[in-house]
Amino acid sequence: MLYPKDYLSKLGKVLMQIDFIGPRYLTGSNDPIHFLSCKYVRPKKKHIFFRIKSQTTTEVLNVFYTLFFILNLPLPDIVQMDNDASFRGCIERAGCIGRVIRWLCCSGIIPVFNAQSSPWNNGSVEGGNSVFDRKFWKKFHFSSLKEVDQKLEEFNKAYDAYLIFDYQSIIKEKKDKLIDPKKIKSKHMKGSIQPNLYLLRVVKERYDKCSVEALNRYIRLPDKYKGQYVLIKINLKKQYMQIFQKIEGKKNILYAGSFAVFL
Repeated sequence: MLYPKDYLSKLGKVLMQIDFIGPRYLTGSNDPIHFLSCKYVRPKKKHIFFRIKSQTTTEVLNVFYTLFFILNLPLPDIVQMDNDASFRGCIERAGCIGRVIRWLCCSGIIPVFNAQSSPWNNGSVEGGNSVFDRKFWKKFHFSSLKEVDQKLEEFNKAYDAYLIFDYQSIIKEKKDKLIDPKKIKSKHMKGSIQPNLYLLRVVKERYDKCSVEALNRYIRLPDKYKGQYVLIKINLKKQYMQIFQKIEGKKNILYAGSFAVFL
């Protein structure tokens, strides 16, 4: 399969994985309850769970504001996530770059999207989500949102103490012009600090031809790569794409060419 673990580990020192949890329901209620799970994976571990109103881009950016502007946690080098439209942008429009990607790039953070239907790519945060279900959601019988929020605060504190996160070992200076994630606009990409977007993909057969999906566009690749992992790198400023594998330390480029994006 040639999963590019070593290459991903070299993209940056501080990795965060994020994932939605939900919907969950209180007994007797049809109103969905959603959570956003955010975990520092390396070099030190810290896992925080937020109750959010819905699984939307706006709620993700609100959580980023809390993490980096209120809690003042260090900015990661990489944020890894699945292909949910709330993270990636409108998945029906080819080449669409959403607000989450724009804010990450403008903040100097590399967005990495997992291969579709491969939750183990986000294995660390997924494992923490299992702890959340066992030790929090299934452990208590909640009767109100107020009780959920109270217990969630207690759970986050207990989990924080268990993981023993050392802030100072990975602290990075905030950039003076860090944009409020709730106010990110397409124009901000013009001054983007970090222009690269990565997509993990598995080469699959589609209509009797092998290809990979990149922002709702399909790129044809030779049949011999069927079933193998590839890494797609899109430079959003240059609007240029590379599809490659790393084999024994060497970069094997399978495709390179222009790739139009819409902000």
